Amino acid sequence: MEIKSVSESAVSFGSYQNILKTLYKKGKMPQVKRGLYGDILTKDNVSLEHLKPHSEGGKTILSNLALASKQKNNARGAKPLSEVLNWEMVNDYLSQFNFRIKGFNGEAYAEMIKKTVEELGVINPKELAKKGKKHLDKIV
Repeated sequence: MEIKSVSESAVSFGSYQNILKTLYKKGKMPQVKRGLYGDILTKDNVSLEHLKPHSEGGKTILSNLALASKQKNNARGAKPLSEVLNWEMVNDYLSQFNFRIKGFNGEAYAEMIKKTVEELGVINPKELAKKGKKHLDKIV
């Protein structure tokens, strides 16, 4: 039996792949410089952050994924998103996705992520103000 060596790039140790990370690593998203937590991204440190943790049933689908450095991703662990993220951070991250390239619509991605983070308890001040106004209208 012959044993062949395997290149490091051919081995995956639980690393997730998705169009988001693939396009970033191929240099197709040069305007994306920071991860979800404001961390500086490089081709070597980029990882996919599950907004709803994989350990809690979060799927590896675009609406549940954001780019983050491996360090920030690992530091979060399975903490609730609302404990480690605020709406300003979400907006800063998503402001980088005002583009479309073959196979990826950044604006549609941003809308999906806004919806997901709201569902996970990250408070959007604009939505909170709207709800407050509707509540006041019912009282008056």
